[in-house]
Amino acid sequence: MPKALEETIRIPRSFADVEVRKDTVNEAERTVEVVWTTEHPVRRRTWNEGDYMEVLACDPKAIRMDRFRGGMSLLDSHDNWSMANRLGTIVPESVRIEGKKGYATVKFSRSGLGDTLFQDLLDGHPIPISVGYRIHKFEKAEGSDKALPTLRATDWEPLEISAVPIPADPNAYTRSDDERRREDSYEVVLIRQADDEVQEPVREAAPTKETPMNKRAAAKTLKGKELEVLALGAGLVRNENETDDALSKRLLEAYDEEDRVRAEGEAAAQRAAELTQQAQQTQQTQSRNEQTQPVNGLTTADVDTAVRAAQERERKRASEISSLAREAGVSETEDFVRTAISTGQDTDAFRAALLDHLIKRENTAPTFPISSTRGMRDAQETTRGLMVNAIMHRSALTQTLIAGAELYRSMSLVDIGRELLMQRGENWRGAPVDIVKRSLHSTSDFPIILGEITRQTMMNAYTLEQEQNTFQLIASRNVMPDLREVKVLEMGNGPELEELTEKGEYRRGTIKESQEGFSIRHFGKIIGLTEAMIINDQLGAFANVIANWGRVVARLEGNIVWSVVLDNMKLKSDQLELFHASRGNLVAGTALTEAALVAGRVAFRKMKDIDGQQISIAPTYLFVGTDNEVPAQKLIQGITSPTTPDQVVPQAVKSLQPVYESRIDRKSSKAWYLFATPQQTLGRGLQYSYLSGYEAPRTMERYGFEYDGVEYRLDHYFGAGLTDYRFGYSNPGN
Repeated sequence: MPKALEETIRIPRSFADVEVRKDTVNEAERTVEVVWTTEHPVRRRTWNEGDYMEVLACDPKAIRMDRFRGGMSLLDSHDNWSMANRLGTIVPESVRIEGKKGYATVKFSRSGLGDTLFQDLLDGHPIPISVGYRIHKFEKAEGSDKALPTLRATDWEPLEISAVPIPADPNAYTRSDDERRREDSYEVVLIRQADDEVQEPVREAAPTKETPMNKRAAAKTLKGKELEVLALGAGLVRNENETDDALSKRLLEAYDEEDRVRAEGEAAAQRAAELTQQAQQTQQTQSRNEQTQPVNGLTTADVDTAVRAAQERERKRASEISSLAREAGVSETEDFVRTAISTGQDTDAFRAALLDHLIKRENTAPTFPISSTRGMRDAQETTRGLMVNAIMHRSALTQTLIAGAELYRSMSLVDIGRELLMQRGENWRGAPVDIVKRSLHSTSDFPIILGEITRQTMMNAYTLEQEQNTFQLIASRNVMPDLREVKVLEMGNGPELEELTEKGEYRRGTIKESQEGFSIRHFGKIIGLTEAMIINDQLGAFANVIANWGRVVARLEGNIVWSVVLDNMKLKSDQLELFHASRGNLVAGTALTEAALVAGRVAFRKMKDIDGQQISIAPTYLFVGTDNEVPAQKLIQGITSPTTPDQVVPQAVKSLQPVYESRIDRKSSKAWYLFATPQQTLGRGLQYSYLSGYEAPRTMERYGFEYDGVEYRLDHYFGAGLTDYRFGYSNPGN
């Protein structure tokens, strides 16, 4: 007569699908009924038992219901680290067992994600839900013929219920680890049938079809071909003349290394979870502070002043780095100079990097290096710099007169040319027209000085005007190596990770080149400085024209970028305009009011990505034209000391930054727009691009027989376009 034997085994924590009964949704109570367990058999596997069919007994006597009585939580993806992950609770009195099924009612919270999931449920979107449970006791029944044995859970405990991105996989644990203690494993009492003469279970019996050994026991027990097959599973091949004992030792060492790597991975995952929890708690604290405290008492004027000061500091830093590079004879287009400017490197650090660069260049010279570097300049370069500063100061092109430049400040352009000829040991006598001709057609530094004055004048005006360009707040900057169409990559099938199948197969996401793109265009102009202007010392008048060049280039950039928005450019992928009613980012014109801003914010939140997932982006900037400039400021700032609740400006409105853009008047002086930042949209949306090496306008000069003086050519490469529409919202105004 066989008798029952008890054996303790270890199995991983298990998960199973929960059926959401959508026809039981109660919108008023924010509840829905779910079926959280059935007796449907599910295939599992452990190293103790191999493959088996698991059945959860749906009997009140078999289920430990204590956790339900305390109001079990509905979690986000089985994450129990923080209350921020609780999406709702299980209504205790609703839990019941009927007809071999377990029923319960889930009540959703009004937290951000809880509210979103319940709304999805109302909108008809399925919500995958999974139950996590622990089994305390199994009863095993052997299968007949080739059927798998059945382990029936006669004592088990539901732990939590979670909303998950992907439904629980019944085979999620068919690749379980070996029987070492793991954080998600626990001991289970297994009751099996055995013969009378068997007194206690055998832990490491020889392998049979019914009871597979764990892999360590198999590595110690198996011999010959069976051991070789086991080793192949760990990526090992028997060496020539290698004994079974030697192969077994190597296999056990491989299992030890596998355990070590897995333990390190689990430790890293634990640390990542802790850091995630800390970040969530910090974010929640900051969010609460933002809702209860003013933003440092700063007004819009204070913010604008701080922004302008930061821009001025950045402009000065970039200018100093460029100047240091030129003084050392290093091109501003070299990679390490551009990197220093773009990465925010300070001038002291750049000086050290520049010194290393020059030493390296000298060491590679074919002859003994003679360098005028180390932050120093030779006499010729120094003289040129002083003359440039003196002429610009005399012409009111700069406010700073550097030491030594006062020697040349009273000199006319002809006098400067004569001085340079004398320093070069060339003929400096003659009429002014002869001095000018010799200065322009010799090895004199005169053309270099005129070119430097032209470049500095234009760049100063360009930089000052560019600071007024508002498009840089909402558009992403690119630098392209050539004039081919600018394109971006887009990803399909979502960025979410997917659980591996039983075979360990990875599913491929879709990455392809976007259909959207735009081209960089080439702009240019030629202007001349005649001999007569040089002789008559009219450089100041010429400089005004050059300065206007710089302002025109900066305004041109703004006009190009804003024409994409104001002309409502079409996207190539669907031939719809940037702002279109079907996209949810264009509405009939309304006045700029608090209600209209809230409606725009809601529309922003509901935009969906290319996979149909809600992006939940909030706008940062409110762009207005002339008529709405002051009303926008008053609307966002609100009443200083509100006396009634309706006078309090919501944080969602107060967080907007009003920006005045005169070009909007071309569309309508009452039109207004909401925009997100490039950081929020990961760089997609409105983009502008420069050609590498031409990130700013550049000049070239030429002097010769065709032109009586010096000709300057201005070149600028710039383009703008769309790569997405999910960054803006348009209201034509009323």
